[in-house]
Amino acid sequence: MIRRNIEWYYNIPYASHRGGIWERIIRSIRRILSAVSDEQTTSYETLTTYLTEVERILNDRPLVPVYDDPEQLETLSPNNLLLLRKPNLNQIEISLRERYSRQWRQAQLLATTFWRRWIKEYLPLLQTRTKWTQRRRDLQVGDLVLVIGDTYSRSDWPKGLVVSINPGEDSLVRQENIRTSEGKIIRHT
Repeated sequence: MIRRNIEWYYNIPYASHRGGIWERIIRSIRRILSAVSDEQTTSYETLTTYLTEVERILNDRPLVPVYDDPEQLETLSPNNLLLLRKPNLNQIEISLRERYSRQWRQAQLLATTFWRRWIKEYLPLLQTRTKWTQRRRDLQVGDLVLVIGDTYSRSDWPKGLVVSINPGEDSLVRQENIRTSEGKIIRHT
């Protein structure tokens, strides 16, 4: 390692202010994993599949803030850096027998449960809590948004561009039309 000029920097034990960002992520992950997995008895294969899904979920999180640039619909994530491309999960072929096996379904259920807890517990930490305490800017035409819905699989939410808005009686935006990266127009109320 000396020949390659690799230097190790260690955190001081019990110094949460040093590396607090990743320590907070680790704490969230550990809490969710134990809440989801403690009650379950799983085989080694099921646990491996589940943890692989959790790893993919964690590596799909954005590394940098998402900017309002309509030209850049992709965000930088650890998976982009590790795979040098956006992972295409639709290309993974799973045999029907394996897909419907009890263990595979159990691993998918655990991964889905982890995903739901992750988006409820971790993602709100990335958001500033000014929703009802301060007046904030309403959506405007040209804003970049994340389209969240039950019709999309986990970690597959597309980004969209606000193409038109309709304010309500209180002059606040109550309905908007969003064009997704696939070109679909979605009316959101």
